[in-house]
Amino acid sequence: MDLKFLQHILKETLDKSHLSKKVRYQNIGFSSKSLADLDDVTQTLRVLLPDYEVWKSPGKHDVPAMAISRKKLQDKILASTHQGIIIHQPEQWLNHWSLVDKQAFWSALGMWHGRTQVVLSFAESDEFQQINNAYFKSQSLDGVAINFWRPARAE
Repeated sequence: MDLKFLQHILKETLDKSHLSKKVRYQNIGFSSKSLADLDDVTQTLRVLLPDYEVWKSPGKHDVPAMAISRKKLQDKILASTHQGIIIHQPEQWLNHWSLVDKQAFWSALGMWHGRTQVVLSFAESDEFQQINNAYFKSQSLDGVAINFWRPARAE
């Protein structure tokens, strides 16, 4: 993947849909079927959002452990002292939750505004699309094999 082009397209998307004060629902995500592309997205987000905390490996540093409840994970996100959080592969924390808890988490994340800003980079899957169809909507990004997700309420 051309990292310079990826940086350009992600910056453009962040400026329009995440960092703009005109946008109410700012929590967004990027997905890919390729884990290598997903790593490139997360690394590029780190560069573009240097004041954001990065959650990549559960239980390491100040990142929540994998076996965390939905309520506690939401509380940890909201308690962040950083401008925002980049969550790499959030499915690491959610994989042991019930379907109802997953839906409640994505619904809450899509509706938050005026709180800790969240940018997700996650592996694209049929399960994610089925669970989140009511909460987040996707669109392809031109020139890269990455999908952009924004809250359904943002439309």
